[in-house]
Amino acid sequence: MMLRWKYLNCFLIFLMVLSCSNKAKNDADTPVSEAVNESAIEEPLGGEAIPVPSPVMVEYEGELLNIFFHPLVAKPEIAFKGKMRNHFLEWFVTADEYKKILHELYIQDYVLVNISEIYEVTIENGKKKIIGKKPLVPEGKKPFILSVDDLNYYEEERENGFVHKLVIDDKGNIAAWTAGGNGGEISYDLDVVTITEDFIKQHPDFSIRGAKGIIALTGYEGVLGWHTHIAYEGTGGRPTDKLNDPEYEEMVEKVTEVVNKLKQLGWVFASHSWGHLNMPKAPMSWFTNDTNRWDREVRPIVGDTDLYIYPFGATLEKHEDKHKILRDRGFVLFFGVGTGYGYRIKPGYMHLDRRNIDGSYLRGAQNLPNRLFDIDKVMDREMRK
Repeated sequence: MMLRWKYLNCFLIFLMVLSCSNKAKNDADTPVSEAVNESAIEEPLGGEAIPVPSPVMVEYEGELLNIFFHPLVAKPEIAFKGKMRNHFLEWFVTADEYKKILHELYIQDYVLVNISEIYEVTIENGKKKIIGKKPLVPEGKKPFILSVDDLNYYEEERENGFVHKLVIDDKGNIAAWTAGGNGGEISYDLDVVTITEDFIKQHPDFSIRGAKGIIALTGYEGVLGWHTHIAYEGTGGRPTDKLNDPEYEEMVEKVTEVVNKLKQLGWVFASHSWGHLNMPKAPMSWFTNDTNRWDREVRPIVGDTDLYIYPFGATLEKHEDKHKILRDRGFVLFFGVGTGYGYRIKPGYMHLDRRNIDGSYLRGAQNLPNRLFDIDKVMDREMRK
């Protein structure tokens, strides 16, 4: 019996030696590069992903870029060939051009920041004091503010190749709706809001702390394509009040849901006046009526805001009587049109210049050394001829 166990142990030892010999041979025959790669793809203990280090955040010391767009041309084959062709060519970009512009800004290390991060309002001796702040951004990135004027979808646009309004789809997402066919058409790549949302989903680092853009609204043809102006009737631009109309109340309720969804996504709202008047030239009675109507018709839908974007970029700093009325309504940030960089602080308010990005910019900035992006990579020359 002892002899049998002795032979059995010897046999087991022989098998172990043979196995180790084969393993050593196989390891020796394996190329070094393959061995390293096998080791590199092993998951960490427990199968947990290795966290990516957070970027180093720094205060931005340069001048803040501020740019704005108008609603996007969804169908340039219509907009650029109709009776308003020159108007749309000059002041608008197409949906495809906007997508390319976002990409160009992204690869040049621009990042979106919320307007609320560049200022603070304090009260000293009973008066408002505005303090400028430097936004925190990842090291090496350049912040910019995005705004969209007249996102009302006016009738002249609805008839010439633009989407018709913003809606909430059956999944609870923001979408654009265009009339036609059976119940209209839902889209997600033809308007500034959904394109921006999609781009940030693909490039989360393009938006800092959930920043999106500023939506500047008038009120004379409703809000976001919803015809809340049906509360009025009449001719000659002097309609009568019908604020208690049930249809009006239903329209307000629906568009308010869209506004609240946009706020949840990080969009903020600004006044662009009610009737898009040239404010310095408007008689005082027109100016006050315009301000009152925005407060009555638009503010209840979008909520309180301290942002005022001048129509036509026509500022009121030299018209203290009108400017004070706006400040007394709670506005502290005023936006004009200019180089698009920096701001200046005055007693009780801040003024910012914005750069228009539209057909005129695409045409005029082609050969400028300080252009924001490569025009040739963005402009749809085929549609613009």
